[in-house]
Amino acid sequence: MPVERRSPNPRGSGEQLRGQLITAARDLLLVPREPTVLSLRAVARAVGVSPAAVYLHFASVEQLVLAVVVNQHDALREALTAHGTGLHALALGYVEWALANPGAYQLLFESADRLGHRGGPGAPGWDMIESLAELLAGERAWDPERSQHVAVRLWACLHGLVSLRIHKPGVDWPTTPQHEAGQIVRAVLEAG
Repeated sequence: MPVERRSPNPRGSGEQLRGQLITAARDLLLVPREPTVLSLRAVARAVGVSPAAVYLHFASVEQLVLAVVVNQHDALREALTAHGTGLHALALGYVEWALANPGAYQLLFESADRLGHRGGPGAPGWDMIESLAELLAGERAWDPERSQHVAVRLWACLHGLVSLRIHKPGVDWPTTPQHEAGQIVRAVLEAG
């Protein structure tokens, strides 16, 4: 299907095009599906620019994917505080954002590694695990190592809940995801 060519931005409007490129890549990456290699041509076509225009803002497809990954971690970070700041509120924010944004969730936690963006300390979004560990240390008076382990365990359990709900929509789940998130927080904290 031919895409209508857009008129060029006026000189000095490069940031506008950069934002449009990120939005187009995000829209292409966030459709829930098996991860595929993103094509800079597809992104350029979605924005209505030449592929060369993409290279003015991103040296590689990996850099563009990283920009989308960072963008979506920012969206998740914002959603985490939608219900308050306690552990239950953070878990609820995580689960609700993930289920409302399955494509974004799959990109961040099920596809990013295959697209060349490994998680872990120093990676985009890892600061959320570190913040959760700090919250646990403060609320529970746990040492940093224990807090870090429990934070990762809590994330893994919440990920399982979300991933199953996304990939098994036909299952007749016995409770709500919000209830399950609360149960997970209680169980992980008890196990400490």
